[in-house]
Amino acid sequence: MYQEQEENELICRAQKGDKQACCKLLAAYEGLLRKMSHRYQHTPAGSQLSEDSPGILNLAFMEALKEFDSRRGTHFAAFLQSRLHGAIYKAFRRSLNDRGHTAHPETGTEDNTEWYDAIASPAPTPERYAAARTELAAIFHHLSTAEKRLLSLIYVRGLSLKEIARRLELSPAAISKRKAKLLAHIQAITDMDTACPCT
Repeated sequence: MYQEQEENELICRAQKGDKQACCKLLAAYEGLLRKMSHRYQHTPAGSQLSEDSPGILNLAFMEALKEFDSRRGTHFAAFLQSRLHGAIYKAFRRSLNDRGHTAHPETGTEDNTEWYDAIASPAPTPERYAAARTELAAIFHHLSTAEKRLLSLIYVRGLSLKEIARRLELSPAAISKRKAKLLAHIQAITDMDTACPCT
């Protein structure tokens, strides 16, 4: 492992496109990535992701490396670990959701409850809360102050577009356009893909 100052310099170089710095950091955190990959393999959803988890975690590492800001006072290892947990939980949700949509019980096995165990429960869980918090923090990091304010007025305060337009002294059509742009921006943020340059 590197000292914090040296690690922050490597991160800065990696963010500017230095592949060698990126590979050094990836090698330094390889143990954490391997540990996270094996940690969940004994759970039902984890066994489904056993082949995909190294790729999921490498992608999460690259995204964390890209979005890390040392000026916030957070150590990269803590930031990375929260991102890795979030990526695994997000993959679990996708896997369970996919299995719920594509799996069908075999004929004549109505008594077999294993199929129904694959369907994700809609009840909130600590993992879902943690994954949602991580995902929202990543999205908010990319939004402008005006976008955050509009998002808060619409979804936190629950105001109508007409009321928001009145408060901001704009037309309802302008607020509607801003909302559409905001939702498109959020969709673009969540669809961003990054590839590891070391593979």
